[in-house]
Amino acid sequence: MSTSPDRLRLPSRLFDDGDFHLPIKSRSSEAPTLHMRFPVRLLDDEGLRRFVFSEFHGAGFEVQERDLLAALMKPSDLFVDVGAHFGLFSLVLAEIFPDLSCLAVEPSPENFDILAGNIRFNALADRITIVQCAVGDRTGRATLRLNSSMGHHLSREPVTNSQGAIEVDLLTLDALVAEHAGAENQLRPIWLKIDTEGREADALKGAVGLFQAERVKGVLWEFRVGHLINPDKEDIFRFFGEFGFRSFQISDSNIISVLDPVLQDRLTAMGF
Repeated sequence: MSTSPDRLRLPSRLFDDGDFHLPIKSRSSEAPTLHMRFPVRLLDDEGLRRFVFSEFHGAGFEVQERDLLAALMKPSDLFVDVGAHFGLFSLVLAEIFPDLSCLAVEPSPENFDILAGNIRFNALADRITIVQCAVGDRTGRATLRLNSSMGHHLSREPVTNSQGAIEVDLLTLDALVAEHAGAENQLRPIWLKIDTEGREADALKGAVGLFQAERVKGVLWEFRVGHLINPDKEDIFRFFGEFGFRSFQISDSNIISVLDPVLQDRLTAMGF
């Protein structure tokens, strides 16, 4: 068995006509029923190699985060997956909860195309709505710096050299839910997953309306990018505190912030 992302040792059955088929672990079934497809050439991407290694040889990429969301959410909720990448969280949660409504958001054109293909491949298009845009503190256009397929992020500074950067649509979370969640989901409680590579604070600033209306029940957010701590971490804590949320570090990179005191007590009892 491989012991390193540099030595994936992936079986030939996972390769098909230029695509790699990755079975996704799910607590709903012993045998994987979900598969994620993407071009084989992307296996040269170091970040994606670590993702594949964790999912194929390990317990699963961010499996604790996935399982915890599944334990805390209700089937009648709306799950908004900000920075959906290839669709891991949306696919897993939509499979666990057939009545769950998902909104998966991804700004990268290549990632978005792969995301859309994965949703179709797994026959979940009736449960997951996809939107190609970035999420921030305003609506308009923004510059997306391209990195690893898992490391794209919005630039806060003017970009003088366009190489490695593209212009993308930008929406606030308030506008995103109002415009794309569908009329039938406008009263559903909301759970957010925000993975925007250090721009989580900007995404939250654009969701004040949802928080004021007490629509948001919980947020899974990334506080560490690689070895770097999110520079806005303390501002994010203050934001959640103003709305009565408590925050719990659940892994080396992710924190979950929840509003319901019952859920807060459950997380405390679980040792977080």
